[in-house]
Amino acid sequence: MELTKEEIHKVEAFLKQKNFDFIDLKVEILDHILSDIENLIIKDHSFEDAFVMTKIRWEKHFRETSSFYFGIQFSESKIVVKKAIKIFKPFFFLYLTAYVLPIIITTNFSITFSKNTIGFINTSLNVLNILFLLYSIFIFIKVIKTKIKTTYRFILKTQYAGIIFLLISLLIGNHFNDDGSFIPFLISFQIAGFAVAYICSYFYKKHKEAIKKYKIS
Repeated sequence: MELTKEEIHKVEAFLKQKNFDFIDLKVEILDHILSDIENLIIKDHSFEDAFVMTKIRWEKHFRETSSFYFGIQFSESKIVVKKAIKIFKPFFFLYLTAYVLPIIITTNFSITFSKNTIGFINTSLNVLNILFLLYSIFIFIKVIKTKIKTTYRFILKTQYAGIIFLLISLLIGNHFNDDGSFIPFLISFQIAGFAVAYICSYFYKKHKEAIKKYKIS
């Protein structure tokens, strides 16, 4: 059976009480809760009893939790973190690969460059560092200013510290040893920084798409 508008408003008030205002999840979770209540009413429970039973069942999903993928300092309701992990997992392995693979390559293969080539590569990497750093900062400012919550915004929040890779590479400026070979940890920081910038760009785009989809300005 379908619930009345008043009953639906009570469920919406419950979500508001839980501060669950992630626009890309709110409608889906509301539908699930309403469906659970309706199923209990069909089994001869009153709306009030069904609502209480459903709230108890959903309580664990609204508890704050954290994840290895984002760090224990970033916590959110279990519903959000679960979806965020599912979305972010491939990018987590991209990030790890971007950091580990350059170390493996530069440590096991001796590749040296001439002074002219070193100067060109250092300059190019530093310019890219500045561009990616400015773009990442632009994304963070834009996302913070919107204050509209999405799962993608939560993921972005966990990536802010990643720009430290770009900063370290930029401050040192030179990515080469005296013999003309790459410094392994610095080139890894560099590639990892680029990966973070790409990840931020991707999730910023998804965040904007979610806002547009749910027509929130």
